[in-house]
Amino acid sequence: MNANVIGLIIAGVLFAVPVAIVVGVVLVIRRKIKKFEKESGLDLSMDNFIKDLGESEGSDSSPLSLNGMDRIYLPKIHEEFPDFQIASVVPQVETVLKEYLNSIEIKSTSALKKLTISPSLVDRVESIIEDLNSRELKVNYDNVVIHRTVISEYVHENGMVIIRFQSAVGYLNFSHDENGKLVSGSKEKTRETVYVVSYARVLDSDLARQAGVTDVMGLNCPNCGAPLSSANAEKCLFCGTPFKNMTNDVFGWSFTDIKEKNRMTKKLY
Repeated sequence: MNANVIGLIIAGVLFAVPVAIVVGVVLVIRRKIKKFEKESGLDLSMDNFIKDLGESEGSDSSPLSLNGMDRIYLPKIHEEFPDFQIASVVPQVETVLKEYLNSIEIKSTSALKKLTISPSLVDRVESIIEDLNSRELKVNYDNVVIHRTVISEYVHENGMVIIRFQSAVGYLNFSHDENGKLVSGSKEKTRETVYVVSYARVLDSDLARQAGVTDVMGLNCPNCGAPLSSANAEKCLFCGTPFKNMTNDVFGWSFTDIKEKNRMTKKLY
């Protein structure tokens, strides 16, 4: 075997070893990514990344992706609230979200007030309606479609437990003046966006009040209105009303916030 052949063999080996190492590292990383995706419920594929990138640049043609964390948070929620049923809560989330949009469109909170929502959320919608009236504008949310709703966050803060949901929503969103003239938006192009809906329950009303939370269901006795200090209270200290069979009325769940998520362009409402 001459020196040239030996040199080629050595060069080949020197080239192959780093390549093999790189391939091995890539395979290990891919396995770890797949494992993380399986555990977290997230999609970290490049196709999904490119899709998200396109959406962040203003694509309105397809439903936006969501940060679904159901697999992570549902076990924790069930541990603290065994009776919590995601299958029954998600329809409520979507109903409240649709009624929120409808209330702004028809400029009335009558139907919204019949749902389990906080007074501050009603106040916000009424403030939006007042603003629209002052500018003689009407906002439309036509052909509303909620593609999917997932849990995105589960936190304990300010004496409350809060579950935040994300909903991928599509609709025709436009505004017009009192004469019907289009002011903004489009009557033809579907707009895709994401809304975050907060679903909360008071655990410690003293902490909630200290944080400035005063309007969430469960802070006051449903009979006399006296302040309640604990979710474990068996009766009202002022009027004696028993709470044993009134848990959902005293410290129940309510919808406390609805916001559109991370839109760079100015939204109508």
